[in-house]
Amino acid sequence: MGEDNDLILPLKEWVDLSKLAEEQQQSSLPSPENIRNAQMDYIARAVVVAAVVLDKLLILEENNYNWCPQDISIDNVHLEMGAGDVTMLRQRNTTINLSSLQGIQGVKLSIPQNHTSNGGVSPDEIFKKVGLILYSLFTRGEVPPSAGVEAENNTVEEAMLNARGRIKRRGDELDDSSHDESDSYEEQAGPNKGRQKVSVQEATKTFRRMNISNVEDALRQKGVSSSLCRLIVDLIIAPEEKDTKFQSLSDAVAELQQIMRRPDACFGRDTDSNNSTTDLLSLQFGDGIVGRTEEVGTLLEASARAQMDTESSHICLIGGTAGVGKSYLVESVKDALTSNGWIYLSCKFDRLMRNQPLVTIASAMEIFVQQLINVRGLPDGFDVDAVIATIEQSLSASGIVVLSDLVPSLRVLYRSVFAHVIMDDSEDDLNYVVAEATPDEDDGDEMGISSANTLRNRLHYLFGRLVEAISSVEHPIFLFLDDMQWADASSLELLLSLLVSGDHDDDNTQCLLVAGAFRSNEVDEAHMLSRYIQKFEEAMSVNVTSIQLDVITKSATHILTSEALLLPLRLTRGLADVVHSKSLGNPLFAKSLLRQLVDENILRYSLPKKRWVWDINDVKSVSVDDNVAELMKHKLLRLPNEIQDALKLISCFGTKVSKDIVSKLRSSSENSDDAITTFLEQAREEHILDHNDQVYKFAHDMLQQSAYDLMSPEEKGAYHFNIGLRLMSSVSTEASYDALIFTVIDQINNAKRYGVTEASMNISCAKMNLQAGKRSMEVSDFVSAWQYVVYGISFLPEAKWESSTYELTLSLHEAGALACFVNVDSTNLQINLGEIFENAVRFEDKIKAYYILAQNLASLNRLKEAMTTVLFVLNELGEDFPEEVSPEDVQTAMMSTQRLLDGYSKEDIVGVPRLKDEKKQWAVKLMDFLTPCAFMMSPRLLPILANHMINILVKDGACKESAFGLSNYSLCLITLRHDYEAGYSYGKMAIALLESFGAMGSLQKVKCMLQNMVNYLFEPIQSTANVLLESYEGLRATGDNEFACLALSMYSDQLIMSGCLLPVVEKKCEEFALRSMRLHQLQYCRNLCCTHNRVLSLTGNAEGKNPFDLLRDNDIATEDDLLQESLSTGRSGLSQQIYFSRMFTSFWLKKYNKAAEFAAQFRNAGRISMRFIDIYCTFYEGLAVFHLARCSTDKVIKSKWMDIGEKSVDRFKVWQEHSS
Repeated sequence: MGEDNDLILPLKEWVDLSKLAEEQQQSSLPSPENIRNAQMDYIARAVVVAAVVLDKLLILEENNYNWCPQDISIDNVHLEMGAGDVTMLRQRNTTINLSSLQGIQGVKLSIPQNHTSNGGVSPDEIFKKVGLILYSLFTRGEVPPSAGVEAENNTVEEAMLNARGRIKRRGDELDDSSHDESDSYEEQAGPNKGRQKVSVQEATKTFRRMNISNVEDALRQKGVSSSLCRLIVDLIIAPEEKDTKFQSLSDAVAELQQIMRRPDACFGRDTDSNNSTTDLLSLQFGDGIVGRTEEVGTLLEASARAQMDTESSHICLIGGTAGVGKSYLVESVKDALTSNGWIYLSCKFDRLMRNQPLVTIASAMEIFVQQLINVRGLPDGFDVDAVIATIEQSLSASGIVVLSDLVPSLRVLYRSVFAHVIMDDSEDDLNYVVAEATPDEDDGDEMGISSANTLRNRLHYLFGRLVEAISSVEHPIFLFLDDMQWADASSLELLLSLLVSGDHDDDNTQCLLVAGAFRSNEVDEAHMLSRYIQKFEEAMSVNVTSIQLDVITKSATHILTSEALLLPLRLTRGLADVVHSKSLGNPLFAKSLLRQLVDENILRYSLPKKRWVWDINDVKSVSVDDNVAELMKHKLLRLPNEIQDALKLISCFGTKVSKDIVSKLRSSSENSDDAITTFLEQAREEHILDHNDQVYKFAHDMLQQSAYDLMSPEEKGAYHFNIGLRLMSSVSTEASYDALIFTVIDQINNAKRYGVTEASMNISCAKMNLQAGKRSMEVSDFVSAWQYVVYGISFLPEAKWESSTYELTLSLHEAGALACFVNVDSTNLQINLGEIFENAVRFEDKIKAYYILAQNLASLNRLKEAMTTVLFVLNELGEDFPEEVSPEDVQTAMMSTQRLLDGYSKEDIVGVPRLKDEKKQWAVKLMDFLTPCAFMMSPRLLPILANHMINILVKDGACKESAFGLSNYSLCLITLRHDYEAGYSYGKMAIALLESFGAMGSLQKVKCMLQNMVNYLFEPIQSTANVLLESYEGLRATGDNEFACLALSMYSDQLIMSGCLLPVVEKKCEEFALRSMRLHQLQYCRNLCCTHNRVLSLTGNAEGKNPFDLLRDNDIATEDDLLQESLSTGRSGLSQQIYFSRMFTSFWLKKYNKAAEFAAQFRNAGRISMRFIDIYCTFYEGLAVFHLARCSTDKVIKSKWMDIGEKSVDRFKVWQEHSS
């Protein structure tokens, strides 16, 4: 051959060597299992060789090679091996090196030079030659049985004569059950009467079956699987049916590739060995995914990006119609992800279970926490102890307690935290706990009015911290949200917060990829999900990947059908064409149709033929429904009535239901629990349900929908009501009270939706809806809360304001008003408030409604109306305020407050008894609300508000809002009397009082204000700056995003003055501005952009970056644009921030004239008080003007600069007296 013998190995020699390796492996441990494993290892090597050989032959065929019969022979096939492999393999005195056997790099054909093509070589003859090569390869070098040789060398008649004796011996083994291939016989006359005469046609069939059987037997004895046997046999002996013959070598290549792709079909248990009849009669759809190679690649690419880019958030949105395979696509990458360290979490939204607040996303976290507890189901190398410690450190005790309402297993994981929680049974609030674990909680009645948004923000922040604590680059989180078209608003808000509002920095790394699947044909522009998708796409920090799944191609349907039947593509081509046509390429439809064909016995498994068989005309005649839902509905209707009833029952819960709940139920026919379980198990065998140790789950939500739609509206109502009624008795004794009460009330409400109620239960149902509504608010789900309130009101009698239902009616409308306020539903807000104002008997019963009204007016920037409303209520409560506040009123209030607090120490303030009078509590709460409004609209009112609040504190008792009266008075002392030491002292009192209440949110807010207005005069800047950063974390944890971003803005200003390196400050400012934008705090984002711009100017990087690009506002592209807007809208604080930045930059760039000019503009833009920024502006202005005065030769100009400088010195002397 002229080839390098060290690189070329004849195929025959490779077979001998590989056989020797098999024998060596078997002899090393002569157990049946090891012998079988060695056999399968040989076959695995042979499959790879077969693939390489077929590929080479296919190339020749595609290049129109003129075949000669002698060309295609195992003698002419040589394998190209790696360097040194051939030499190593030929060292027979050693153990065969398996890696050398597998080092095949190509194939060469040695074509005999004395053979030339004579033309006219038939494809069947080429296929036979190829089949013989494969036969020899898989039988370890053997030649086919004698019948096969005869078939190759003799005519049919000659072969038939030689086979007559064998026919008689093997007659009992023939396929007598196949009527379409049965033999016909005739009796002979004469001396041979009674002998069977076999016609040429029948003998040919008989001989053919014998020939096939002999070849199959020989292959099977060598451990070759059914699929490989069929490939080799059909190459050697061409099938009789035209549609199942090989058309080209490409068919053989495709079939071998299919076998290699499905090793379960190739190397798994054959259909004739050790399989139960049930397995044989079941379609094998497997776990693989068909026709989605590109989409799988896109999803894996998105996961790779998410793992590398932790500075951004990542979401992959997967759209498509029902049954197109969205869930299947995501689940197909699960193994690949988890094997690479990913934490795979999934949950599914449900059209019937949409009211339970945040239960869907929380369920994914609940499963993960259970995995932590049980230490199973986690990726390799996952440090459980480290993650548990990180979660506790990140969330703190209070955060763990808050999240435990949604993730109950946290109570088990952190028993020590809950051991310190004290339950107060005297409160009605379901979640009222006292101690440091739940700081700053209002009581059940006032819950959420003053902090509805902070409740939501806090929960979002804690979920984000939980994700950060769990995830890492080594173990990222993959969160799959299925059926997002049914997602509730609260869940979408939480998802938006996780993606947009996270703190992506070195200390807070969130490595998360969200995959969301939804029915795109059900989500139009008006759909709620569309609005959130738009928000994802517009967010700068979110990387969005979109995948749109259409129907699968005809070739994909061919593969799906082929693999379901464990038959090669060429045998199922005709069936697959019909399936694709009828299913329109919908994978779920196609699978359901194949199951329907099995159910109707059109597609059946033939034991004699060891394969599925069908009549294509019968398949074509099957009528199918227009959609998947109808097809599945008809499938369910074919089930026994008892199974249908059981499926109807659990369909009322949505796509899944816990086994614990099922155990509490009886079906409408009063079957026992065991009977229900039996019927559900039968449904599982019909591939309608899946289940594990905890839940029953419909295999697809379309099956749940079909089972639910088996019932009429009346039946649905009856089922829902019966379920709710039977579960209601378990509520009082059930440990997981919250989850069960939602289940019960959802069933009762669904029954009412279908017109089924029980008058005697209406009041109980109204109370349960109120309870569910309040519980929803506690986890910041105000959308669900409103829905529960609406149902609760609907259960009330017509005369609902009468005494027997008065309190319940009032509570429902108060809860409804609060929910509508948070949901920005002004129409229903006014309706609920109107009901209260018109029907409430006592003024005290209207206070909460007035409070909500004032909150709503303030949110609409109607501050004057909000103040008028609150002042009216305060006057009704006995707290009189002047209509117009004069300077004398201010002085009188300041003196009165001074007398009230005279002699009180910090310890005395903390020891004041708690305020019990409900009216006084409301008065202090309302004045606390009024304080920021007065700060903007009527500053003179501030000392009077402080006086009233401290008067109640001293005379009636303290509540947490009392601290704001002290802090308000502290600032009044500083700004009005310049009494910094007293102001500092009362600020400390305010902090001590809040600490005694454990009111962490209010505490951080007061600290934030005092650090910027007072404390920096008495404490080092480095200290106050760090406190501001701590305040940010504390305010985020309590949900006060507005004050949190204010703290960041203040911290950035102080950081520059504290001696921190400018490159560090630059990075921090950029990071903080982005955080503020993510938290929707535009005003503070603008401040931080100005600070960032100041630092860039000082470091010389201003030309390379534009911080104002972050604002994404076409009207504000530069700092000049922002200044003009702030001046035109009267935002003096922002104007002063810009002038200060310009003054500071000009000073350090030695542009002292500009620095003095900007300092003057700073003073003219707004008031000068004791803010941090005021003092430093005065300081740098003084330095700049004194320098200008020193350099000036003009006496008039010099005098002007000196006057300004002396005023700066005078102000500083006053401040210096109070600075330590």
